[in-house]
Order: sequence, then structure tokens, then C-alpha cells
Amino acid sequence: MAEKTILDTWGISAEYLTDLVNTNPSLRGMIVGYIAERKLKELFDRHNRTEAHRKDDDHDRTKKGDLVVTYKGEEFRIEVKSLQTNQVEVLMPDGEWMRLMEKKEVGRKASPGLTKAGKPRKGAAIFKWVLDARYTALPEKFKKETRYRGAFQCDASDRRKLPLANGEVVETTLLKVGEFDIVAAGIFGFRGEWEFGFALNEDLPRSTHGNYSEEVRQQLIASLIPVTLPLNAPFVSDPFELLDKLLERRQAAKGKVAEPTEA
Repeated sequence: MAEKTILDTWGISAEYLTDLVNTNPSLRGMIVGYIAERKLKELFDRHNRTEAHRKDDDHDRTKKGDLVVTYKGEEFRIEVKSLQTNQVEVLMPDGEWMRLMEKKEVGRKASPGLTKAGKPRKGAAIFKWVLDARYTALPEKFKKETRYRGAFQCDASDRRKLPLANGEVVETTLLKVGEFDIVAAGIFGFRGEWEFGFALNEDLPRSTHGNYSEEVRQQLIASLIPVTLPLNAPFVSDPFELLDKLLERRQAAKGKVAEPTEA
């Protein structure tokens, strides 16, 4: 007997779940984020060049990284982030940048009560984010080859006290330089494909938070990081390019000779 799907367990249809996700961007972001983590693990599984893949407890604030891999005897932490889909822009045939998604009112919630005159109050508007009709009308070939731009949120899920190299402790949601090795930016929101842009932690832009000194800002990663397709520096499509660079540095620090890089 086939195992029950989550739809069976919850007693809903695929259409019901689709509508729920489309009308709740935060839910969509959460689901896409977890799928991106699984897709990244599958990517490394296919390459078969890393081992001991694992994910540490999400609630352990001392360990950042959605995927930990061992590469040639060294452990590396990869932080997975996803695009803010509603901010993605596409370069249209006329050379203008257009927001990919548009917010449409699709109805209203039930009336919360009556007015003083005894008439029903209007319920809150219900919105749905949908692909702009001008984009959906474009040829598929153009969608695959045109340029996209957007950004991803690169911070922690909650505020925590963060000790810095200069001895200061700041309470922030920002991530610290060096907390992980590589960021994997899930760019599914560009072309609807499970693709990633990889960048070294050290190459990510620093925070511009006005309340911090320059010394503190240089130890904190910016909360919103731009990314494009085609990828531009510091992002690359091949994670092993970055793993080899990190491995070479670690081995040099230990006085070892790096193993030859696989073609």
C-alpha cells in the first residue's frame, strides 16, 4: 500500500495547497528554502566528491550552515539562502527591467462585524502574488537566455548575542564573517530551476548598519545581498572551485601540499 502523502494526511488537494502558498509569501519562502536545502544535498550526492553530509540542529545558534560536507578530509559549512521572489526583476525585450511578480487582490476575508450603522464591515483584502502576464507571454527560449536580478536575505532567524574579534558583543540578526565557509544562493526564483550561486563567506558584502562602528560593520555580513543571472562575482556556479580554494588555504596553513584538483 502506497504511503499517504502530506495532502492525504491534511485532507487537502494540491490546488488548495497551491492557493495557500500563493497567498502567503512567508509560507512560500519557508517551503522553497527547505526544498533548496534538499536540492543542494542532492547536488553534492550526484557529484560523489564529498562525504559525511549532514545538517546540524537549526536551534543550535553556535553552528551556522545548512549543509556540512567533508571534502578531501576537511569539513566545510555551507549556508543556504533563497531569493526574495517578490523582488526579482527580469530584463525584457525592450531593454527595460520589469518586476517578475505582481500582487493582485483576489478577494476579501469574512466581515469582522458591523458598522455603527449596522452594515457589515469590509473584511481585509486577500492578495496573491502571480507572475506578471507580460512575462508569461514571452517565449520560453527568451526566458532561459535573458538576464535576471534580485537579492536574498542573509541573516539569522532571530536576534542573538554575537561576540566579535575585537571583544565587543552585539545583539543582532546579522551573520558574522567566518561563521560559515560558503553561501549557496538558491536562485530558483529567476528561471524556475533549482540552480545556485556559490560565494565565499569572506567575499560577501559587509553590513552598512548605521548604528555600528566601521570596525564592527566589517565583522558583520550585509542582511540583503544582490545576485544576478548570469552570475557575477563573487558568485560562481561550481562549488568545488571554492572548496578547492579553501582547501588549499587550510593545507598551506598546516604546511601540507594540496592534492591535485579533479578535472
